[in-house]
Amino acid sequence: MPIENSNSDRHEDFVALYVRHEPAVFSFVLGMVGRTADAEDVTQRASMTMWRCFDKYKTGTNFRNWAFQIAKNEALNHLTKARRDRHVFGEQLIELLAKDCSEEAEKLDARRRALDSCVKKLPEDEHEMVSGCYAEGASIRSFAKQQGASANKFYKRLNRIRAKLHHCIERQLGLGEQVIR
Repeated sequence: MPIENSNSDRHEDFVALYVRHEPAVFSFVLGMVGRTADAEDVTQRASMTMWRCFDKYKTGTNFRNWAFQIAKNEALNHLTKARRDRHVFGEQLIELLAKDCSEEAEKLDARRRALDSCVKKLPEDEHEMVSGCYAEGASIRSFAKQQGASANKFYKRLNRIRAKLHHCIERQLGLGEQVIR
């Protein structure tokens, strides 16, 4: 029976890591292949390869980099098969795009972590407003109505909160007055 436990733990470890990094993997692949439908297919094949090769992943190392390498190989395989299409990029350009996508994914990841940290620092009423307005399936208008206030009032207040969050993120990332792309 211990084998089942270790397989179960291994499965849970993979799922937890993959779910956390799947949006970045998808964005990375999309940057390489250019089309959403192709990126979905390539990401699906890459996830299956990751699962099959998960025993080669060293726990504690950077899963996202490991996943990006597998996804890059899958994307290159996809592009090689699609080379008949004259709109397919050369391998050097794909390598350059992959590097750029990886760097952008890291920046986006840092911004998401900074946003999470900044949202936690909001006063309780502002945190509640942000959570209520941006909950899955919610809208600003529906949350305002639920709270007995006008949507216009909520929009104005949310704009002030967004500006506050933007400044907090810039401070956390050390961007200050730098121009952000």
